[in-house]
Amino acid sequence: MIELLGLGKRYGWDRLREAIQESLALGCTDAAAVRHLVTANELVRSHTEPFELSGLERYDRPLPQMQEYDLLLSLTTTGAEVAR
Repeated sequence: MIELLGLGKRYGWDRLREAIQESLALGCTDAAAVRHLVTANELVRSHTEPFELSGLERYDRPLPQMQEYDLLLSLTTTGAEVAR
């Protein structure tokens, strides 16, 4: 409660009231949630420039072939012993 009163003094009571109402509507009762909502418009958000995705093709890899693994699984389920 003391933290909320401090937020009210610093950012204004109307802004605090709106943040509390929004927090309760979201189901949050924590003072940290209210603090975040009060200060959210002051957060610095960096804007990234769009980039071309065509250069990512070099990272494409074929999917692994799992036939050998499936064969091992079928051996263990039929009771055959697998060499370790």
